[in-house]
Amino acid sequence: MAGFKTVLPVHATGTATARSGAKSKIKIFGRYVLVLYQEAEMRFSGLSVRQLEAFEAMMVAGSVSAAAMALNVSQPSVSRLLQELEIDTGLSLFDRSRGRLAPTEQGLLFYGEVSKTFHGARNLIMAAQEIRELKRGVVRIGTLAAMSFNIVPAAIQRLRTQFPEARTTIAVRSSTEIVSSVASRLTDIGVVDAGVSFLDAKCIAMFESNSVCVMDENHALADHDRVRLKDFSRHPFVSLGELYFRRSHDGAKLLEVTAANTVADIFQSFLACALVRGSPSLAVVDPFTASFYSEFGLILKPIDFNIPFRTAIIANDRSATGVAAGKVIEALTELMVVSDQGWLLPSQGAS
Repeated sequence: MAGFKTVLPVHATGTATARSGAKSKIKIFGRYVLVLYQEAEMRFSGLSVRQLEAFEAMMVAGSVSAAAMALNVSQPSVSRLLQELEIDTGLSLFDRSRGRLAPTEQGLLFYGEVSKTFHGARNLIMAAQEIRELKRGVVRIGTLAAMSFNIVPAAIQRLRTQFPEARTTIAVRSSTEIVSSVASRLTDIGVVDAGVSFLDAKCIAMFESNSVCVMDENHALADHDRVRLKDFSRHPFVSLGELYFRRSHDGAKLLEVTAANTVADIFQSFLACALVRGSPSLAVVDPFTASFYSEFGLILKPIDFNIPFRTAIIANDRSATGVAAGKVIEALTELMVVSDQGWLLPSQGAS
């Protein structure tokens, strides 16, 4: 006997012809196959996991009685398992000449391999637990700036409340960049402008909310319940540009009304909010950015016309079925649905 090679997991029972030759057989016990070498000829012998457990317990505990106690079985059961192991391996694992079991040289060599196998099995069990608890892997999220202030951080916080060691990365990018990254599996989840092409990414859900007007807390319109279209012609206007407004009929009207008094064209809502603060200017931005900046001296008011802000949650085929990504998607959807500013459009959901 040259030595013990490995224990391989299998998913069937019975016998099968080994690749090394027609005379070699694989005998399968439970879920393990033990591969043994004897002299120059390879042979296979089936061992039960229980035999190996009894052998390891005996080597660690030092006696049959202690091994039986550790395994919560009877001493005769341990003795029988050890005898069967010696028969199946063809090894003399213990010296019984002095009335007690003492490991032989073969037994010590075999134990070295068995301990490696059990250490590997324990590592697999630990790895499975860590995967269940989302301690391994990273959920990669790409998001619009507007959703990075409250919605995405709140979703991550929900994930970490349930799985404290879950890891995430968040990148604020343009919608086209996010879609490309999700489609190529470089990003797991994207929160994007619903107006862009999703390419090979999967749309999980779409949301719509109306834009709002933001102004400084000391603005002349601060005591108004809502802002009318004609009000914008009387105050300096910070515009998000034609790309944002010309996607809706009312948005195009706003551009016409404010053409003479537009003081800046800004293509990010957070920059528009920063310019409005402490000034007599007005801006129309998405409600999520406006809500965040309302904590810093700005007031948001409803507008009496419709400039929709549409977003979508996207994923790829792999991330759409992942546990961790699924938890984030679930949290994002719930936060968007219950948000005062947004609601789910069921007819435009998953595609």
